[in-house]
Amino acid sequence: MHARFVRYALLLLIVLGISAPSPQVIPLPAPNPAGHWEQLAGVDAIYLNGAPYEMGLQQGTLLRDSLRDLVSNYLYANIAAGRAASHASLLSHIRLLEPSIPSALRREMQGIADGAGLSYQDVFLLNVVPDLLTLTYQLPSWELFPSLSDSASLRYTTALSVPHGLGCGRMALSSSFAAWGPATDNGQLLIGHNLRFVHQEQLRRYWVLAVRRPAQGNAFVSLALMGSVGVWMGMSEEQITANLAGAPSVDVASHGQPLPFLLRQVLQTAGDLTQAVNILVASSRLCGGTLLLGDGKAPEAMAVDLSAHRLALHEPAEDMPVLARTNHFIDQDLAATQRTVLPSCEQEASMARLGRLLTVLELNSGWISTEKSLAVLWDDRRAQLEGSPGVAHGDQIAAPPY
Repeated sequence: MHARFVRYALLLLIVLGISAPSPQVIPLPAPNPAGHWEQLAGVDAIYLNGAPYEMGLQQGTLLRDSLRDLVSNYLYANIAAGRAASHASLLSHIRLLEPSIPSALRREMQGIADGAGLSYQDVFLLNVVPDLLTLTYQLPSWELFPSLSDSASLRYTTALSVPHGLGCGRMALSSSFAAWGPATDNGQLLIGHNLRFVHQEQLRRYWVLAVRRPAQGNAFVSLALMGSVGVWMGMSEEQITANLAGAPSVDVASHGQPLPFLLRQVLQTAGDLTQAVNILVASSRLCGGTLLLGDGKAPEAMAVDLSAHRLALHEPAEDMPVLARTNHFIDQDLAATQRTVLPSCEQEASMARLGRLLTVLELNSGWISTEKSLAVLWDDRRAQLEGSPGVAHGDQIAAPPY
């Protein structure tokens, strides 16, 4: 099963990136022997099995030291310290979010906390704060989190976002593409993804490849921060792929699920793209982004632009089965929700990267292979660096096609 996951065509070029008083010490329970850890191409990989709490306990036990370090040096020092909202305010906010989160994910987070000797509240924060940093970029806190600020004053910027006025190049840059059918050298689906987080340098060593075999649902592989139960990119044994790119929008909600939690549900429960889209449509979403969903069985893919309350689907032209997404919405109604939170320079840079991606894919149509896909990712990475000078190079992870 594990070897079959690694053979899937999930092509990832990742810039790893995040950086905090010491967490509460909780006695470590007996390790759960069902999970194990190894390194694949220099990346930490964990294999988790069983019920939600069991998988969480395995992750917390296997990554205990790294998780405690991440909570201390990132969550506390980098997020809670020196922000408009205190740690107590953040905890108050997650109590509002918690009812929106499926009980299975809450149990898994409790298992992570018990295995790592951390509090459940800090593991919950660790799961939602990095996503909100990316997906609510430059939103003032009174719009999204009224409980975190003085509603009579606009002097605060959100405790979960990058402050206003920092200029361009501070947003998490992401790009995804899909090619299949006559566009690829063998007709099979190839997926590529580039990611650079807001706090990439602090987070670089905390990424982990997780292979999960849950007691119920599909087995799947995903890449995320240590301690995460959500997914930014991944693929299931049903050959369903999901990749998320941050796309800030003013259309947000005070309650709902972060998109990585929804992508987790897509991978674990969907058997085709229709089921994947239905999960997104029926969900209560906290904020939005741009997605690429793929099905290696068909093969086919589709792009999804979505915010808290809106969703738009995009399919390719019949004669050119390629898709790509960066950090802006293509749908015009959704694009209107970005105008006040996505600076024009970043909008232009995102559009330029999208145009460059599509041009390269179309020029290579019919010849796109694993090797060419990796070259496309490196070309996109150079485009990211040109738009954001001084950013460190990232690492490459690749697997052969289906």
